[in-house]
Order: sequence, then structure tokens, then C-alpha cells
Amino acid sequence: MGSGFDPSESDLAAVVSAVASSRKYRTLCPDTLRRIAAQELPKHGSIKAAVKATKRRLHQVYAAFETDIDYGELFRVLLAAHEVGSEVDFREACRDGLARHSSTRERLSILDKFYAEIWRHTGQPSSVLDLGCGLNPLALPWMGLPENTPYIPLDIDVERVRFLNRYLLLVGRPPLARCQDLLIQPPEDQTDVALLLKTAASLERQEEGATVQLIEHLRASFVVASFAVQSLTGREKGMVEHYRGQFTSWIADRQWQAQELLLETELVFVVRTAG
Repeated sequence: MGSGFDPSESDLAAVVSAVASSRKYRTLCPDTLRRIAAQELPKHGSIKAAVKATKRRLHQVYAAFETDIDYGELFRVLLAAHEVGSEVDFREACRDGLARHSSTRERLSILDKFYAEIWRHTGQPSSVLDLGCGLNPLALPWMGLPENTPYIPLDIDVERVRFLNRYLLLVGRPPLARCQDLLIQPPEDQTDVALLLKTAASLERQEEGATVQLIEHLRASFVVASFAVQSLTGREKGMVEHYRGQFTSWIADRQWQAQELLLETELVFVVRTAG
């Protein structure tokens, strides 16, 4: 295959199969894997090179932020705490779960006030869509949502989605978690609030302008977008100023009202998109 490489559907299937067989990406949403592979394959002269490039891209947008989690063991911890019947014990088990993912681990120190601050601007939500949720559903005990409030988490890890639905059933909620690639299939759910917590940066690494396009598509009265104020190595490096300027420029030409909340570990924008 030389410089004139014109990949076929079978070539794409070969790349997808090779990447999906790797331990790191075996539970990744098939739509996401195929999307990235389809972008990388035409740029390279062989399937082998395309596999390598696809894995490199997926590391940048997904794997770099992931850790190995034994979801069976984590569920057993949550189940045991739930059976004890102590809210304190169950919250502690949820905190342990939240600490297993970098995004939610960084939020632990402000968890007691995080959602209260957001709901202060949105009002108590009647329904919530959690986009690129990671392990954030384990924060439900701190959200203060009534049991009849629909809560819909979306993620691109198939195994995590299965775990989250078991967790939702455990806490008496419908198993509404879905595996869904936001760039291929933006959600059509009609909700009061859509959470986009630390997800925008990943979307932009994949496709410039993706965040605004997604917000425009969402059928939500409020969209809550947030950004980390430190890197994974703990350095601030002007991240607040960077993300503040970036987000402000994104929404400058839209008729949206945005309220900034600067918390200790997270920069949050509450955007009123309707009503």
C-alpha cells in the first residue's frame, strides 16, 4: 500500500478489529473506535500504521484519563455498604468509587457543595442528562435528586455503562445509562439540565467546535460545562484563564446566558440555553 492508498471497508474493519482486540480498548464504544479509525486510515499507507495511529489518538482522548477498574469488585463494595443500611457507609463507598477515576477524584474535596452551587443557578432539576459521565453517577448521594427525577448517564465505555446500570438499580433508579458517542449521535433526550463535566476539552481534541455544536443540539434548558483547573500532574499552568477565554469565545455569538463558578478544583459555566 503506497501513497495512493485508497482504503476499503474491509481495510477499516481490519483496523477496527485490531484495535478492539487490544486490552486497553476492548470495552470502548464501537462507534467511537470506528470513528477514530475511519479518520486515521486514509492518512496512512498501511493497516499496521493506521492501527498504531488510531491507538495513539484514542490514548489522547480516552485512555490517558483512564485507570484499570475492577467493576465487579467495586459493585460488591457498594452492595455491601448498601446492605448495611447506613447512609454514611454508603456515601463512603461511593467516595471510594469516585476516587478510582481521575476526573471525579479531583472533585472529592468540593463534592459536598458542588451540586448545591450548580442547582442554586439552575434550580432543582426535574431531569438530568450526564454526558461523558465516567463514574460521576456515584455522586448521586450528593446531588439531592428525588428518586423520581430522571437521571440519564452517557459514556463511551461499554463495561462502565453495564456497571452504572447495576448501580442505578441498586439505588432504586431506572437503569438509563447508555453507551453513546456524542460526536456521532448527539442525544435527543429532553431534560432540564445537561451536565458536560470535564468533557468539552476531550471533545475539542477530537473535533474543533464540537462543544458548541453539541450544546446547540441538546434539548436542555441548562447546560453545565466544567474544566479542570489543574493538569493530571497537579500543575495549574494558567488553565483557568485559558479555559475561561476559550469558553467565552465559543459562546460569544450565541444568545445564551452564562454564569461562571470558580471552585477550588473546577471551573464551571452554567449556561441557560432556553426559556
